[in-house]
Amino acid sequence: MRHIFAAAALAFLAFAPLFPASAASDPFTVSNIPVQAKAASAVEAQNIAINSGKARAWQTLLKRLLKPEDVAKVPQLNDAMLNRLIASYMPQNERRSTTQFVASMTYTFNPAAVRQLLRRVNVAYSDAQTHPILILALSPKWAGRSAWAAAWATPLYSHAALPLVLPYGDALDQSNLSNTNFDTTAWQDVEPSASRVKAEEAVIAQVNVSGGQTVVKMKRLGLGTSPPIPDVTVPGVPPGNLKAVAAATAAAITAYWKNRTAIDYGKRSRLTADVTIDSLTQWGTLLSRLGTIPTLTDVAVNAMNTGMARLTLTYVGTADQLHDSLAQQKVDLNQKSAGGLYALALQDTDTATPATP
Repeated sequence: MRHIFAAAALAFLAFAPLFPASAASDPFTVSNIPVQAKAASAVEAQNIAINSGKARAWQTLLKRLLKPEDVAKVPQLNDAMLNRLIASYMPQNERRSTTQFVASMTYTFNPAAVRQLLRRVNVAYSDAQTHPILILALSPKWAGRSAWAAAWATPLYSHAALPLVLPYGDALDQSNLSNTNFDTTAWQDVEPSASRVKAEEAVIAQVNVSGGQTVVKMKRLGLGTSPPIPDVTVPGVPPGNLKAVAAATAAAITAYWKNRTAIDYGKRSRLTADVTIDSLTQWGTLLSRLGTIPTLTDVAVNAMNTGMARLTLTYVGTADQLHDSLAQQKVDLNQKSAGGLYALALQDTDTATPATP
């Protein structure tokens, strides 16, 4: 498995009790942009300050939606272009005088306008509404109050654009998670604890110190298929500095999630799938769920017979990304033959397919 080499030296908040999971965040809203300005009047200072934060909010949004190597592909925007992209803004914690304005700004961008611009410059992006990822901190076993878990117990991660959250760590979690094993634990084993913090997937992060070097082995658990998460190696950091190790690990998880979910809208493909129809209700539910998949651009019925239908699905991105999007809507997509024929079916929610590590 390849390694990500990272060295992090960040200052963090002191350890605090576990923080609750953030609600699913709107990827097009950027908050906590500090602004300040002085001018001849209060109104002029306010306008200058608010306008000064727009370019920084735009860069924050690009870093959120794009892979790092693609940010530079987006051309610089002038003030008029930025104004067309921003749907609304809201100041918080305002301080003002007759000549000065200071605030923390929230800018909400127009999703359709941003998507149109990114597709025009032909960059892949991930604008999926993010849900928390449960972090299972093993060292080498899971313990709710271990030093490795404490390194994650900060709003720096739980309130990030991609929230990384810990289990509550109470008696119920102790019962569910005390036997967590890196090699054998599956999604169904941790789902009860994940659902309590509104997480739709989990990452096992097992920290190991050997020869003065710290390595974190990682494994994703959740619905859908996914490639392995690379290990994180943190050279030059004292083994006891678990906060720096957590920072490097969080960065790797965020990069992994973005690479897995970034959609190349310039890539359009088709696949043929057979559906077994048990009832009109089941057929209607399936079509309704297909209609919620933003990367699925067309669903054509090629043939229909009693109890069976054959569909052609036109989609953007990759087949694996389509598979994951369908899994999130409780729809299974599995290849039936080497010739490219697939099977499409509603999931039995009691026997949902776990992720392939």
